[in-house]
Amino acid sequence: MVVVILSQKEGYHAAHADYMRRQIYEQASALEKEPPKVVLSHELDIKGSWTITPLLIHLSDKFLHTKWFFFCLENTVIQLAKLLNVLGKFDSSQNIWIGRALYDHESTIIHHFAKNTKKFKYPLMATGFGMTFKLLNSLSQQSYESWKTDFSIDASYEFAEFVLNSTNVKLTHVPKICIVNGPDCATYPRFFHPCNSSISANNVYFAVKTCAKYHVNRIPVIKNSWAKYAVNIGYFSDNADRNLREAYIVPNTTEGHCAKTYGILQTVSNMMDRYKYDWLVISDDDTIFSMVRLLRLLTCYNPKHSIAIGERYGFRMWNRHHGYQYLTGGAGIVLSAPLVHNIIKTGICNCPSATTPDDMYLFGVCLSRLGVEPVHSLMFHQARPTDYATAYLASQEPISFHKFWMIDPEVVYDEWFAETDNILPKQPIKPLNIQKHTEL
Repeated sequence: MVVVILSQKEGYHAAHADYMRRQIYEQASALEKEPPKVVLSHELDIKGSWTITPLLIHLSDKFLHTKWFFFCLENTVIQLAKLLNVLGKFDSSQNIWIGRALYDHESTIIHHFAKNTKKFKYPLMATGFGMTFKLLNSLSQQSYESWKTDFSIDASYEFAEFVLNSTNVKLTHVPKICIVNGPDCATYPRFFHPCNSSISANNVYFAVKTCAKYHVNRIPVIKNSWAKYAVNIGYFSDNADRNLREAYIVPNTTEGHCAKTYGILQTVSNMMDRYKYDWLVISDDDTIFSMVRLLRLLTCYNPKHSIAIGERYGFRMWNRHHGYQYLTGGAGIVLSAPLVHNIIKTGICNCPSATTPDDMYLFGVCLSRLGVEPVHSLMFHQARPTDYATAYLASQEPISFHKFWMIDPEVVYDEWFAETDNILPKQPIKPLNIQKHTEL
């Protein structure tokens, strides 16, 4: 067996993947078995490896005498003896694909509003999936030209679509590949644990992107939910009206918003120097957070490094020269202070136009120019809870959701985040400093 860990280069994530590799070796030693080969995808330096397909040719060529490949994430717990037992029940000479099967109850934006999704199973990546060499080798020889899409959003779903369309092999659901740990589980996802006990919002600045037409409907929701716990928060809009007198004025467009977000970065960069903020969180005015979970996450990263954290998407990842990954804005984007300063250095990341898509350019193309690889977190979400499979959300503790469409966002906050956030003190409403905002 070859275990392929879809890992990331950033130190915290690379360390987790290496720890997982050592755990697998130790289990094999205790079983007195030859250890599986363990591949950390970030060490291969294959572009777009997180979408899985770019790895296939390399794996097929390098591991010719392997029966099984098992793909997983750095937070997947593998009980090696039980996993080997599960794999042993299948004929490895056949085209076999096993995992914890998910399916969509209805069409969803994260899967491009695909039809007939109930019949289309895809694996829960946090629990891992197994694939015989025969199937992987067959896939590596496929031309996936006809399955190329501009956007990579959910790698497991899109890979499952490629497998089904290329080979007509469907995912076999295996209950012992578990959502939560149990006595018979071969694998299960490990929930996130903070790296230390510090949960302080003092060094984090929140910038909420908005515009005048949403001051009445959206901003009160933000202020009544997660913003109650924000020590440092600013609202960036095209207008400071009676509904949001404290707004910072930034350029506004009906699409793209690159100039708007760049203006936020310029303004907050000065604040970060003045008030010694470590982190900037950029949020849409229809994004809901858990403050506690977000602050816990940040305990695992060094704010003195250039770091960008959020939900990773890809644009034309099949294009080796011009494809790139980026952090999608609606899920919320976290930037360290050094990175904020680097982005706004003259000429490096100036917006091509005011309407250029801000997340794709500033947190994709720009980061690539700066040599910064974005950090992907499963806990950030570009869509609503109803847009995800129930088992997917059950395998984690979400940090954010996005979109107020056809939901009550305050109910979403109460259901998913309120109880967790209650351990933080609510922040008093600060008096307005109109002079300060006029100068900016």
